[in-house]
Amino acid sequence: MNYLKLGPVKIPYKIKTGEDKKFFQIFGIRIPFSTVTKNGKKYYRLFFLTLRLPFLDKHFISQTKVNYMERDQLTDEKIRQIATAIFEEKLGYTPDLDNPRSMNEKIFWMKLNYHDPMVTVCCDKFAVKDYVSEKLGEGYVVPTIASWEDPADIDFDALPNQFVLKVNWSSGYNIIVKDKSQLNIQEATEQIRHWMEPAQNSYFQTFNWGYKDMKPVVYAETYMEQFDGQLYDYKFYCCNGEVKFLFIATDRHKDGKLTYTFFDPDFHKLPFTYGNKSSVEGLQKPKFFEEMIRCAQVLAQPFPFVRVDFYETGNKIYVGEMTFYSGGGILPFNPEEWDYKLGSLIHLPNHEMR
Repeated sequence: MNYLKLGPVKIPYKIKTGEDKKFFQIFGIRIPFSTVTKNGKKYYRLFFLTLRLPFLDKHFISQTKVNYMERDQLTDEKIRQIATAIFEEKLGYTPDLDNPRSMNEKIFWMKLNYHDPMVTVCCDKFAVKDYVSEKLGEGYVVPTIASWEDPADIDFDALPNQFVLKVNWSSGYNIIVKDKSQLNIQEATEQIRHWMEPAQNSYFQTFNWGYKDMKPVVYAETYMEQFDGQLYDYKFYCCNGEVKFLFIATDRHKDGKLTYTFFDPDFHKLPFTYGNKSSVEGLQKPKFFEEMIRCAQVLAQPFPFVRVDFYETGNKIYVGEMTFYSGGGILPFNPEEWDYKLGSLIHLPNHEMR
């Protein structure tokens, strides 16, 4: 338990993190917040306020930055201990990392044991574009406008009115620009610089191995949407090269409204929720559903388990990313039995690859 000290009074609080949201919980009330960096300092956005909250800084240092600062002392056994503690905190039970059965346990097993160099290539949200084009041909990746190794080199004047800025080595590191005239360029540059700091590598968050030796890149992509400002994500889970289940993410850009709705390969809705997100009724099968399955299976062929994400706009599909660590392996299922049902579909290698 963490405590906020106000003079002699100690007020208990918790920080809750999900795949795309952070919550500050006090007196049972969950307050969503996001972070932004200005002039090298971290600020927190709560509702319409932007504040400096040093007591939250300490919380994040204790989780991710400590792993980075102690990286030279992180033995395999120490990493396993920390990973186990993260798993227990997020999911409420101790993982069996020697004989994993649930999907989340198997994701953590892959972090610790499945170290194929191609995982790094495919985890890299920028480098994976070349892999996709090699396997599927041209036209399956979101067009890149430009890329830079230093955010100071971004030529905002040369960018179109609408675009998306992304950093390649973690989830959620993106800035969606629908109207460049409304963009605070200094703030955006500071935020990207923060995301590109070594400690922000996804590896130091929950030991996502594929990111460990990645080099940070910031790049601009073409802005896309389908309707109502939305861009549905179609996420296909492949086990030994075959699609076994999938989910559709909707309302991504509506605060607190993000939904995850799961289906089997025949597009029958599955009766559970994931990551404390709602599921919805009435979602239509995407127009190019079979083509998505074909492409996902081509891309997934070398791997025991990977998720391949797609967008569909007009008469085209695009590969968004590939991930081996869906939800970081820390998102709960409700009912929990589905963690094990889906886990039973994942067949890990018979030997450890280190």
